[in-house]
Amino acid sequence: GNKGADLGVDYGKGNLALTSVLDVKDMSKFSTSGCVSLSSGIVLGGDASYSISKSSLSGYNLGASYSSGNMFGSITTASKVSQANLGLLYKVNNELSVATKTTHAADKPFGSFSVGCSYNAAFGIVKAKVADGGVISAAVVTDIAPKVTLTASGTMTGTDSSTFKYGLGIVM
Repeated sequence: GNKGADLGVDYGKGNLALTSVLDVKDMSKFSTSGCVSLSSGIVLGGDASYSISKSSLSGYNLGASYSSGNMFGSITTASKVSQANLGLLYKVNNELSVATKTTHAADKPFGSFSVGCSYNAAFGIVKAKVADGGVISAAVVTDIAPKVTLTASGTMTGTDSSTFKYGLGIVM
C-alpha cells in the first residue's frame, strides 16, 4: 500500500531530549533531533535528516532560545542553516504581551517581519498583528458558553478595504 512505516525512538533524561525516526518500509530516510535545557534559561537544539537512498544529508538545522522573567527570545535556522528566524516575546503584564518575528538569509537579509500583541480583555482575548507587506490581522477569542469558544477574525492589506477577509469559528 501507500502507507509508510516508521520506527521511532524517544529518549529523555533530566534536561536532555532526543528522538530518532527510521523509515523501515522503504529504508529511505533517517531523522534525528535533540535538545538540551540549561539552568541559565537557555535551550539548545538541532535536527538532521539523512537520505539513505541518496547516501547524503538531506537536511539539518539548529536552534536556541533564552527565557528570563517576562522575556523570551529564540533563533532557529531553516533550509540547511541558510536562513535564520528570530523571535522575541515580552509579557508586559498579565493582560498584555507583545512579540516580533523576522527572517534573514544571504539572498534576503531582511526577508519578513511581523509584530503583534495579545490582550486579555474582560470579554476575551484580543490579538492583532502587522506583517511585512502591510498585512494587518486581528482576532477576538471569547467563551460564549461553558466549553464553547467563538473566534472572530479579519485581515486586510494596508487601508485597502477590497482586500478585507473575515472569518468566524466555533469550537465546542
